[in-house]
Amino acid sequence: MEASIDFRRSTNAPIYQRHLYLEEDGQFRADLGTWERELLEQELAKPDRVAWLRNLDRKSWSLEIPYQTGGDIRPLFPDLVMVRQQNTADGDEPSYLFDILEPHDPSRSDNFEKAIGLARFAEHHGHLFGRIQLLRKDSNGHFQRLEMNDSSICKQVLLVTSNPQLDALFDAHGLVC
Repeated sequence: MEASIDFRRSTNAPIYQRHLYLEEDGQFRADLGTWERELLEQELAKPDRVAWLRNLDRKSWSLEIPYQTGGDIRPLFPDLVMVRQQNTADGDEPSYLFDILEPHDPSRSDNFEKAIGLARFAEHHGHLFGRIQLLRKDSNGHFQRLEMNDSSICKQVLLVTSNPQLDALFDAHGLVC
């Protein structure tokens, strides 16, 4: 039995390289948003990036991370899962790291709640992943990243109670790439 995913796209969707799942013709086509497309371009330009997954909302195969909003628990479906190859110093077979990347518009009201959800996920499951990042664009159009797998950042995110506090964390600790 072949593994497959349910993925809708337009007939003219662009072709992307190195997706984990391919269509019968060996290609992968997707309709990505501007931020997803730009972030994917940046990530795939790095030589250690070997594969990726566009994580869709509410699919049986999707990565789902819970977060709280207004007393309810809701699902967060991070946009991208990247696979990085990590070579060993002793020449053994390389290992692979899985990164969770969630580009998120800072104007959305759920920003700090989703950041807390990612931080809680990192607290419990971060050891299974390379990077767990919330990303946004700065005023110069560059991606800024908060690394939830950095314990000092994670602890600070868990104390956030508003979007302005999260903005201040991005200003103080956001990695620009």
